[in-house]
Amino acid sequence: MSELNAIPANLSSNLTIDTVVVAAGVGKRFGSQMPKQYTHIGSQTVLQHTIAALSKVQQLSSCYLVISEEDTIAKTLNFSMPIKWVIGGKERMNSVFNAVQTIWQQYQNPLSDKTFNDQAFSDKAFNEKASHHAYDNHWVLIHDAARPCVNPSDIEKLITQTTQQFLQQLQQEQKQESAGGLLAVPVRDTVKQIIHAQDKVLAQKTLDRSQLWLAQTPQIFPLATLYDYLTQAIEQMIAFTDEASLFEHFGKQPLLVEGSHSNIKLTFPEDLQFAQVYLAKP
Repeated sequence: MSELNAIPANLSSNLTIDTVVVAAGVGKRFGSQMPKQYTHIGSQTVLQHTIAALSKVQQLSSCYLVISEEDTIAKTLNFSMPIKWVIGGKERMNSVFNAVQTIWQQYQNPLSDKTFNDQAFSDKAFNEKASHHAYDNHWVLIHDAARPCVNPSDIEKLITQTTQQFLQQLQQEQKQESAGGLLAVPVRDTVKQIIHAQDKVLAQKTLDRSQLWLAQTPQIFPLATLYDYLTQAIEQMIAFTDEASLFEHFGKQPLLVEGSHSNIKLTFPEDLQFAQVYLAKP
């Protein structure tokens, strides 16, 4: 019997994956008065293209869309999957926390598994049983609004590989070292570590690019552990640039699933030209 076939049917099927799209930023480096997620590519905004890509993944049925409190555009748009609205925070970390907290709270009703029907789960009351058993089938997939060129097949690969590895470790009672995953791509170019000398930037040494990958989104993590780590990060004011770095802070090693170099994050105006060409493909 293969390792995959050894996974209990109640764990390997019927995974619940809640999708979070972070669209609360203002995109200062994009050089536009309008937030970059509302820039048009053809007849649709960047944000609409991003959610359209997610809608093509069968495991994802709805989206928690995180927007700023001052946003007057998002709710005027039509999207290709059902939207649940979340107000973002000051930083990305706060925005993701707000969405994950909303997701966590919706699962506070008694679970169908009788083993856990009498357990009380609160925002502050986490335990190993809840984290590693009661919510093993509940995951959160987080994506940046400014990545409209993500390939749906890469998302499907990320979901499959990450959840299968987690459930295999769980079945074999192994320590959960990975506990999540992210799309990433190997670095292609030569990478220099720099040093500042007065008003100049100098190359100090060349890094081994075979050991370097570029992180992307989506990133996917077990709901209970993600909420636990986010809660601690907020309370302890731990800064992180993505959810994978948060898990790394707590000693986990997220699985890198190779994605596509086309899955760029729109950061500068010239990035829009690439996205226009990519999204125009039939």
